[in-house]
Amino acid sequence: MISNPDSANSQGTIPPRRTLPPLLLSFGFHLVLLVLLGLFWGNSTKGTSEELRDREIGIAVVHQLPNRDRYTVVEAPDQTIESDQDDSESTAKSSALAPPADLASPLDLAGVLNALEAIPAPVSGTGLAGQSELAGDAFESGSGGQPGEGDEVTTMLFGVSGSGTHFVYVFDRSDSMNGYSGRPLRAAKSELIKSLSSLTERQQFQIIFYNDQPRPFSMPGMPMAMVRAEASNLTLAKNYVHSIAAYGGTEHESALKLALRMGPDVIFFLTDARIPRLSENELQELQQRASSTGTTIHCIEFGADSAPPSDSFLTQLASMNQGQYRYINVQQLTD
Repeated sequence: MISNPDSANSQGTIPPRRTLPPLLLSFGFHLVLLVLLGLFWGNSTKGTSEELRDREIGIAVVHQLPNRDRYTVVEAPDQTIESDQDDSESTAKSSALAPPADLASPLDLAGVLNALEAIPAPVSGTGLAGQSELAGDAFESGSGGQPGEGDEVTTMLFGVSGSGTHFVYVFDRSDSMNGYSGRPLRAAKSELIKSLSSLTERQQFQIIFYNDQPRPFSMPGMPMAMVRAEASNLTLAKNYVHSIAAYGGTEHESALKLALRMGPDVIFFLTDARIPRLSENELQELQQRASSTGTTIHCIEFGADSAPPSDSFLTQLASMNQGQYRYINVQQLTD
């Protein structure tokens, strides 16, 4: 008997299902899933590739030093990279030019000089600086005394002698004083302490170390003033001298003017810097101020030449103010 295919359908037989459409759906579903995972992974790694991490971003800070500019690039909270504009030789010398980290803040010179210029210059009827009268209180007399009190004494500095009751020491502390293994600065400190030790409580003194600006000695809790040479004050002054470090440039005039405003009998001025030299106008102005207070200015010059220079402004400054001039060859200094 031959079966008729149509008869099977008529008897309710179910034909086999086709499986192609479900495979296509499964393939499409997994394809979409992979695309979504790819997009998600791409977004999560954006900005962290090696190329992007190598693109450093920081802040450049410029530090203006006496002879150069130093740039500091901040890359991370705990990392910095420094670069100097100078060559390697200059970089090796830079540590001496930077102020020590523990150094006290310098004097506000602009404010002090502005205040001083508003005060009339000292007036003396006798020509003695100790008997001058200063208006205002920018400079006060030392503890327990009045200007003019005390007995005259003669003290020396590198063989230069000065007599009076009131003394101001104006000493250069610029970076050049570090030369020759620091012997110039050490010698200056040693001679200064010897000179201070020769004073008694009947005299008064002040010390001004200077580079780009002056830094006077000051007593704790007191205004800048002439200081009586009592034992306790001398101890503080010697500690101050020992603490001085040399760095920076040189500016003579402001330190000398500051000293003259105190109306001393004698100024001992020590420097190793012929440049910058004081101009004729500056020398004449200093002479006028010294004449009005009866102040003698002695000059001690440090140098590396075997003989004193013939054109030093220091010889002129001393001769214009009844002072002595002394040249010291720093190559002959010994510790």
